Amino acid sequence: MATEAEAPRRRPPLRISQVLSACSFCKGRKLKCDGVTPACGSCLRFGRSATCSLSARASHANRDYPTHLQQRIERLQSQVARIRAQDAQPEVATQAQSQAADATPESSVDALVADIAALPALTSSYPLTGDGSTFSTVLLGVAGQTVPARDAQDNGIPAVELPLPERDAALKLAKHYLARVYPRLPFFSIQGFWVQFDQVFPAEEPAAATELPPSASLGRLRAAAPPVDIGYSRFTVLLVLAISSSSLSQSADSIVSRQAQRLFDAALEYHKAAILPHTIVGVQSLLFLIQYATLNPSVLDAWYLIGVGMRNCIDLGLHQDPRPTDSISSSLLETRRRLWWSMYSFDRSMSIGCGRPTEIADPMIKAELPCFRIESAATEEDVQGYLQRYRALQLQSRIYEALNKPPKAGVDASAIVSDLRFELQSWQSHNPQEHSQLPVETEWHMGMMLLHRPCRLVPERTLAEYRHLWDAAVGFVTLYRQLVDSNGIFYVQIACEKAYWTGLAILHSFWKLYHGHSGSGRHDEAPAVRQVDLWKALQHVMAILRVLSERWDKGRLLAQRFEAVSERVMESVERGRSEHAALPDEVAQLSRYVSLTSIWAAEDGVNHQQDVELREMVATMANC
Repeated sequence: MATEAEAPRRRPPLRISQVLSACSFCKGRKLKCDGVTPACGSCLRFGRSATCSLSARASHANRDYPTHLQQRIERLQSQVARIRAQDAQPEVATQAQSQAADATPESSVDALVADIAALPALTSSYPLTGDGSTFSTVLLGVAGQTVPARDAQDNGIPAVELPLPERDAALKLAKHYLARVYPRLPFFSIQGFWVQFDQVFPAEEPAAATELPPSASLGRLRAAAPPVDIGYSRFTVLLVLAISSSSLSQSADSIVSRQAQRLFDAALEYHKAAILPHTIVGVQSLLFLIQYATLNPSVLDAWYLIGVGMRNCIDLGLHQDPRPTDSISSSLLETRRRLWWSMYSFDRSMSIGCGRPTEIADPMIKAELPCFRIESAATEEDVQGYLQRYRALQLQSRIYEALNKPPKAGVDASAIVSDLRFELQSWQSHNPQEHSQLPVETEWHMGMMLLHRPCRLVPERTLAEYRHLWDAAVGFVTLYRQLVDSNGIFYVQIACEKAYWTGLAILHSFWKLYHGHSGSGRHDEAPAVRQVDLWKALQHVMAILRVLSERWDKGRLLAQRFEAVSERVMESVERGRSEHAALPDEVAQLSRYVSLTSIWAAEDGVNHQQDVELREMVATMANC
């Protein structure tokens, strides 16, 4: 029976409701706000009692906080103008008055800047004005070679000479994208895309017998869609055409690639209408940019765009489904899930290929996989193929995270590996034969490589595990070679990184198996591997890197480096088995692998303080 002293503890604390009225400073910094007015405890602690938004809400309950800040800006501007007018008068004020006048605007502006830094992601009730840097301009300036000089939306989308193809040619490019590129990353509604396509390329004769994809016809039978911003539509459609054109070429210097670049430049004319922070539209636009960046790594920094995209997704809460899920429409829920898992796939693929940390741990993700049955013409077979690839990435991510942790006392590494192997094999057994296309099979081999390679948790493997690593790596490059020969690689940078890393895994596993001095095996237990098999595998790796390096300047450096490393290994092998033979550092340190392009990027950035400042500016703008 509870005592009287315990009874008050069971009562619901009244201050729970105060959390709902947290000030903007606490929201922006994710601090616990006690809701005390006129200034909360956090604002008092940081000397911000005069700028706490709770006091503004108490007196202006019907206005949003951005409007409050805009009004404060106007008051400060009036105050500065009044002080300048006083300075222009012939009468000379006293020194004390002058000092007070100088101090007032400076301290007020400092406090206002601090308030803007804590500004939450709310819809503003006043129009944006000014010609300063925008989120999209700074982002493109950091991720690309040059900052876009102007934006076609600045003057109401004027008529400009754009390198637009004819409608029929644009339609064929769009169909190629939807048939070849879209299945790899189906993150947007096809019906919605055709609405935007018609807005950018209006049909001269609507009743004409123009060949349209079935999905486009289905979209026209539906109810009229709400109007879409013309700038956003042009950005989306032109980028789709640029990605489609770029996927048709294997060289950055070809006529097709140059046309893709012109379409990309035309799309950037409308970047301010599309690349918006903390919006669904902005996340989708970033996914299009990442697609183009991975196809053309010399134009845009895909890794940086992925980082910004993941941060936007997390800030929007896309990594977690709303509770209850029926609190929002099913179409919006499907859109959230598609965007999140598409950004997730880019983050995981790039992190695994480059040996970099991921943006968010898997246990933090509470979003279900999309169903692909809302506003989609995908068949059941297509849907199962989409889902199988996402599940494969989830498994790869779990393997990558679990095995890259340092060993700890009492942790059974063999049990962890065994459980992960069971999950991977279960995924493979539930993968129907009709879904065993090359992309899905490559994901299986990548998972097996991650599971059996030397890692921080298990730095030395058994001979049987090295054999699994060898088989998976050889199978991976064999399939990748087929994709390259058929021009089926749509993510050049990720493919280059994975091919180089897989080549090192081939050399490492061959060395261990050939010399047979693994830490847990004897020489006579080593499975048979032949030098001719090594030669064939290395030829596949070199062919992949050479073809892809035509699209990426750093890919050429990777190809040259791998050729030099493989030559040193082969020279050691040809000299005969020797327990004292030297293994190149790049191969020997496979368990601590980090992409060479990551190292080169870090070295290049040492003397570029301006780039660092721009990156910090983008990070701040993404958090606003």
